[in-house]
Amino acid sequence: MRSETVMNMLAVIAAARDASVQGEHIARFGRKLFAAPKDAAALLEALAEVDCAGIEAEHMSRLLAAALDDARMARENGQGRGGDFIAGLEAQLEKIFTEAPGLTGSLVLSGTWVRAGLAPPDCLARGQGGDADVPLAGDPGDIEAILEGLLGSVISESGGSVSAMHAMFAEMLPTVSVEAREMLVRIAVGRPPEVFADLGCAWLLDAEEALRRGALAGLSDRLAAGRLSGATLARLTLLRSWLADAALRDGLDDLIRAAMRKEIGASTPKPDPEPKLHRIVASFVDGSGAQSLAAAVQVGGARLVAVVLLKQGFGVKDAYVVRCDSATEQRGLLDRITHEIEAREVARAYLAEAIGLAISEGLERGLSPVPGLVEVVQVCGLSGLRPIPASVVSILEFADPEGHVAGLSVQARGRLITSSEFWEEDYPMLASWFEDGDETAAALAGAKSRAGLNRAMGKVLEARRDHWARIIARNAHLLRAAGADDAEAFVAVAAAMEAGRDLKKIPAMQSVCALSIEVWLDRMEDIDAEVDADLAGPGLSRGAPMARAMPDIPAEKKGEMARLLAPAGLSEPWLDGYLTGVCTAPHFVSPPDWLGPLLHVAGEALTSEATMQRVIALAMLRYNARLSCLEDMQSTGVSADPLLLPIWADGYLTAWEATKPHWPAKALGAEGKAMRKALEHATEGRIGPDFANRLSAWLQARFAAQQM
Repeated sequence: MRSETVMNMLAVIAAARDASVQGEHIARFGRKLFAAPKDAAALLEALAEVDCAGIEAEHMSRLLAAALDDARMARENGQGRGGDFIAGLEAQLEKIFTEAPGLTGSLVLSGTWVRAGLAPPDCLARGQGGDADVPLAGDPGDIEAILEGLLGSVISESGGSVSAMHAMFAEMLPTVSVEAREMLVRIAVGRPPEVFADLGCAWLLDAEEALRRGALAGLSDRLAAGRLSGATLARLTLLRSWLADAALRDGLDDLIRAAMRKEIGASTPKPDPEPKLHRIVASFVDGSGAQSLAAAVQVGGARLVAVVLLKQGFGVKDAYVVRCDSATEQRGLLDRITHEIEAREVARAYLAEAIGLAISEGLERGLSPVPGLVEVVQVCGLSGLRPIPASVVSILEFADPEGHVAGLSVQARGRLITSSEFWEEDYPMLASWFEDGDETAAALAGAKSRAGLNRAMGKVLEARRDHWARIIARNAHLLRAAGADDAEAFVAVAAAMEAGRDLKKIPAMQSVCALSIEVWLDRMEDIDAEVDADLAGPGLSRGAPMARAMPDIPAEKKGEMARLLAPAGLSEPWLDGYLTGVCTAPHFVSPPDWLGPLLHVAGEALTSEATMQRVIALAMLRYNARLSCLEDMQSTGVSADPLLLPIWADGYLTAWEATKPHWPAKALGAEGKAMRKALEHATEGRIGPDFANRLSAWLQARFAAQQM
């Protein structure tokens, strides 16, 4: 491996003892590799030469998969750099296997692409484990004999889980030719165990046409051999409504008719005993239209967690079932899921409705749901799940079935729409509500002032009106299912957007506009560039990476920042308090997360692009200086002047509110809550005699305990 950076990354990953910490390292380093294609290429070259066994190969695969996953998501969100990154690595892989087709890494590389949610490149079939392992020219009986042991081991290792079996085959099949894949799938689906019929149903939804053909042929073989059960026929009857492939749907119709002529009755599969759904949670829909659903299921003594990912524009993006050894493990898994997402408790009806709507949206774009949905539906007892029309109006019918909002007066609906100004206070997920695709960047690049940025962003959002109306309608549906009071406000906003209301008159969309501009400005200045201390060596402060990203900032002139902030009614003591707030949050706040709110507050001062850039630059200089002082146990920046301390405290509390997700209550404790009240009193001039000293000591302790 020629990249020292990648070697350092792998060393850090290997040194992590805790699985969650290791996962955090891999996710962070994956983002770095996405930004550094040459390092990713070096990792790919090394991975192509390793054996599929071994912990080092596992770490390398997970690291490259993380980079590919980031690139895939960027591509899905309209960023060309994501597609360029993936295409570049696949072109390199093609070159590697063309020059050395006997390399050993084809299986591990196939698994890497699958982990990232991507179809493995065709060139992997030329690696070791390729065509020679499947004698297509021989008797099909020879192939069956070769596969007999393989299929038995797949059942054993997967525990009979269709999701796990499909995932195992998804990694293996790309290492053989297309013809061999189709034949292998056909033979597998035709095998006697009923689990292979379920796997055949899943393969009907596979993204690869050859696998779908093989699955249909295998199911036909089951019918011919008298192995097609009534339960499987019922599942196929349901599945046909999920298929985007018209030719496959026609072929499946022929199979269903043939089964009926043989008097095989379609009996709805009813597991014995019936599944119990103990808990179902659904995340808030983020700015890309992604939503996670998870259900804790019990079938007899088996404990399962079913997970589904929905994404606007794609339908059902992922679905799988995890088997748990105990109720404790099941609860722990669901707790981890809900800890990572802003989730709401919902009923089974919402689970079926949300998935049905997503299936329909995917079909409108020529996309079937993912294979794992077959098992999710089976274990959750959703045997009647069919596509549901997914227009904004249709979604709102679920969110407000009685039509209460539509029946309100114009003034009442207007008040609900106006209340969207405060959504972000209650829903942290709104921090993800922004546009950052290439079209947005191109539109904003030509703006010369803040007003120009607002106009350009307004045009982008107008073109994306349906996308945002759908996101808000889906959240209204979720909040209704969760019994939240805000559901009606979300209904009112989505309905107003659908009716063509001016986006400038919808506070929630003005927030999307402002946040999109802030995200773009952050990227233009490369503010979110990172240099991790664990890779760069000792002596690197938390503020240093940001300073390195802006190496040529002219020094601040006397009174310059005060002059720039004055039009917005802000002062230097207020800014000092704000910066101290972001530096002493319980969880580290990166500059993109605090600069955006600061620019929003200082909006009136940003009369030109040059002014905006200078405010950003000076704020970064002051931020790095404040970090250095705190690290060196020097001044915390608290003003002892009783006239200035209320202003300083207001700046500190503004930072606290602007970065609230970084201030979890459990990290503050009783002392932190008491200090919050004291700061609020200080803004009103109610300052105790020893407050400044107590505050300074608390800030130093707060900084020392900060989690990265």
